Amino acid sequence: MTAQGTHGDATPLLRVDDLRISVPGREGPLEVVHGLSFAVDVGRTLGIVGESGSGKSMTSLAVMSLLPPGAAASGSVRLRTQEHPGGEELLSGGTARLRALRGDRMAMVFQDPLSCLNPYYRVGVQIAEAHRAHRGSTRRQARTLAVDVLGRVGIPRPHQRVDDHPYQFSGGMRQRIMIAMALVCEPDLLIADEPTTALDVTVQAQILALLSDLQREFGTGMIYITHDLAVVSQVAEEILVLRGGHPVEHGTAEQIFSDPQQDYTRELLDAVPRIDDPVPARGGTR
Repeated sequence: MTAQGTHGDATPLLRVDDLRISVPGREGPLEVVHGLSFAVDVGRTLGIVGESGSGKSMTSLAVMSLLPPGAAASGSVRLRTQEHPGGEELLSGGTARLRALRGDRMAMVFQDPLSCLNPYYRVGVQIAEAHRAHRGSTRRQARTLAVDVLGRVGIPRPHQRVDDHPYQFSGGMRQRIMIAMALVCEPDLLIADEPTTALDVTVQAQILALLSDLQREFGTGMIYITHDLAVVSQVAEEILVLRGGHPVEHGTAEQIFSDPQQDYTRELLDAVPRIDDPVPARGGTR
């Protein structure tokens, strides 16, 4: 089932058709994503769910045109832009055009903020960099904006902490900084690739609520990538289930959770801990 742009404009914000991704193998190219098709509307969230190796992250990297060296994508990935209201093809876009779109009209939040933040530069400089590059703001304007967006993502005392380095923040705070960097230009499309995996449950809930609040504020379309159906149930209106690079099931969150059609989806749902599950009895010998 392919999602349709049924909310607002007839043209979805993002449309992916028959996406195939291959990587180098011993005997030639090895296809790791097989014919994915989906769409994302303005202000809506698509959750892409699957176990490790299912092709979730490769799909997101293909959308951003950030595939690793040697990997190749075919099919169509079209982003609705001001210049191309019917959709601009990204897979065949030139390097300069893609660089102009990334960080401005589409952005990504990665799983590990510590590896994505430069330890040498203050966080305010890193947040402001995209806005200076894409919008031509001055250094002073960019700093003011960095303080504002830090406050929006819940960093206490943003006017002071804007001059701190990444190591001076906790894991949850660093993830908030990554979200601030992604949203500083108010992109149309945000991809969140397992942004809460390394966080404890309390901080995870805070980040999910933050993403939902900011999405409502900016009207951003979002792709949320995770292996955890319990997480995606809190943020996504539609869910695409992947296994081994193949689409297994695609539908609304209500359909997926109330009436899954595939055994693999049911297995994923059965693996979600429930509050009414019996606590296993302790036993054994010391």
